[in-house]
Amino acid sequence: MATSNSVNFIVTRDDIIKESLQLVGAIEEGGTPTTNQLADCSRTLNMLVKYWAADGLKVWVNEELVIFPVKDQRQYTFGASGDRMCRESELITTKLNGAVSNAATEIVVDSTAGMAGSDVIGVVTTANDIHFTTISSVDDATTLTLAAGVDADCADNNRVYTFTTAFTQKVLKINNAWVRSTEETDIPISMISREEYTSLSNKYENGRVNQMFFSPGIDTSLVNVWPVPNDSNTNERIYAYVTRLYEDFDAAGNNPDYPQEWYLPLAWNLAVSIAPKYGVSGTRLTELATLGGAMKRNVDSWSVEQTSIFLKPARHH
Repeated sequence: MATSNSVNFIVTRDDIIKESLQLVGAIEEGGTPTTNQLADCSRTLNMLVKYWAADGLKVWVNEELVIFPVKDQRQYTFGASGDRMCRESELITTKLNGAVSNAATEIVVDSTAGMAGSDVIGVVTTANDIHFTTISSVDDATTLTLAAGVDADCADNNRVYTFTTAFTQKVLKINNAWVRSTEETDIPISMISREEYTSLSNKYENGRVNQMFFSPGIDTSLVNVWPVPNDSNTNERIYAYVTRLYEDFDAAGNNPDYPQEWYLPLAWNLAVSIAPKYGVSGTRLTELATLGGAMKRNVDSWSVEQTSIFLKPARHH
């Protein structure tokens, strides 16, 4: 038996639209949609996937993020103009191999493995802050040149963080969170309600973060932490397992922010949504809706993560 030994089949936004237009009889097999059809169907497709988010977001839009604490900062923003954070999968952590003076652009670290020019880099300074800039060049196995000099002295063995791109998306939910200490030990953070957060008498009390209140917004989301990080906590990192938004279909060649098993349900349910515009009704519309609904229910049933149920006593302050 000669199989392909390949499992990387993928479609684009316009592939889904063409499939849908064929299902409603708007174009012939192998036909080309008009510019207006592509624009209209793209708009409907984006509205459809945003609506589907109300059904419950799936496991593949859950991601592990790293938030870098800032001394005396209690509120952090998820979004295009948000605070410095990255995907855990992109984070590289190393340490300075030798002290660095204020304004220096060349630093020596334990290892530059996995780093590249233009990556974001953060160096912990003696002011217990993180100086962020980008890598100008990776000079050898231990030496980096920074695009901008550090803004304070940095001690030998201070931590250095690099990642490819900052995470700039709005977050819909924080599922759980924890602090990773300088000893690389994880300490859980409790998610609390708005009422519990507002009841805290001193919201600027310093210490290691152990509670977090999340507030989603339209374009950005906010998280308030308590206690507020102090000098001894800026070398620690906050990890959050979050639920993000589905990405938009902005261009013809965009691939779906969905696994392969969702391609057919996307096409059939887009066909259901556009059918009235193309005069499809009666038996054919019922057939499209029935089969499209069945396809979505099928993939819905196994695109969720199995979780345990935990009971937590009420917290009083």
